[in-house]
Amino acid sequence: MLDEERHTRDMIALWESGVDGIIDAFRRYCAPDVKWINTGIPSVEGLDACIELLTAQAQAWKFSSTRVDVRSLLATQGLVMVERIDRVFDADGEEIFAAPVVGVLEWADGKITQWRDYFDPGPLLAVGQLD
Repeated sequence: MLDEERHTRDMIALWESGVDGIIDAFRRYCAPDVKWINTGIPSVEGLDACIELLTAQAQAWKFSSTRVDVRSLLATQGLVMVERIDRVFDADGEEIFAAPVVGVLEWADGKITQWRDYFDPGPLLAVGQLD
């Protein structure tokens, strides 16, 4: 297994430990100048901006944890493409929404330098708007 695949799987596993786990995953695996490009919601540049967006998402969508069902994952040196379903839960463990996503992660020196997520933002925006 390539490091990029192992790191991606480890990162996704951290998401299940809650919002703090998601933020920790970004801190561990993203470069300081990472670009996070999203479909239909704000794209951001820089690790601090990513964490601000994650915090805003957690507040707007009132979620406390995420479970990711990986449908397929393709990895080559410097690149991972992962088809997944992000299942987002509130503090009571109720599913708020499930979003099919395809993520493309560019890796260099063990860090994500660019992360592109492709998905229908409708289910997310129906739950709450980002400010």
